[in-house]
Amino acid sequence: MASPFGHNHHHHHGREDEFPPPPHDGRGEVHHAAHGGFYPEPPAVHHVSHDGSQPIRPYRDNDEIGGNRETYKIYCRADPELCLSIRHGQLILARSNPSDPHQHLYKEEKYSTRVKDDEGLPSFALVNKGTGQAIKHASAATKPVQLTEYKPDHLDESILWTESKDTGDNYKAIRMVNNISLNFDAFHGDKDHGGVQDGTTIVNWEWTKGDNQRWKIVPYYY
Repeated sequence: MASPFGHNHHHHHGREDEFPPPPHDGRGEVHHAAHGGFYPEPPAVHHVSHDGSQPIRPYRDNDEIGGNRETYKIYCRADPELCLSIRHGQLILARSNPSDPHQHLYKEEKYSTRVKDDEGLPSFALVNKGTGQAIKHASAATKPVQLTEYKPDHLDESILWTESKDTGDNYKAIRMVNNISLNFDAFHGDKDHGGVQDGTTIVNWEWTKGDNQRWKIVPYYY
């Protein structure tokens, strides 16, 4: 398959285990609820940690982008010590550093009841605290995900994602809302290519059951 940078690489992923992925076909329809009336933002949802530890106090911010909102970190099963961050204009994996605002994301669920994937799962946007940018769908399969300015009052399906059902140990696939066959993928993060590392690029890739495609979105805590 083609590399996201224009080079040809043979892309092998992690182990093939028994957990089935979310998608069942190619491009799915996006389901919209009725479009009349005013849609208030849903109340903040408090999530319980899935890592066995009891949460103490959510990390909250009062900045212009997120308001008084929880921030989240996102990491994959291939290495929970690496989490999503922005570096040099790209979404990558970086060594976990809670003091780095580029590793904090807001989970914006403003349109969750209006836009759902073809399995009926609610959508959300992921907005980086450090840059104010939303994570945008890749231009094509195997290409890097993109970043774009987040406009909270503008409905843009290209920045909306959904989480699959549990694929094991509470890890889930993160898929395009309008094409659940394409998932967050830590590029060449499988064991055959040496695994994920600091600087690994995030692309959209078809489901291969690899640990580099299984993610957790968890709140940051003090």
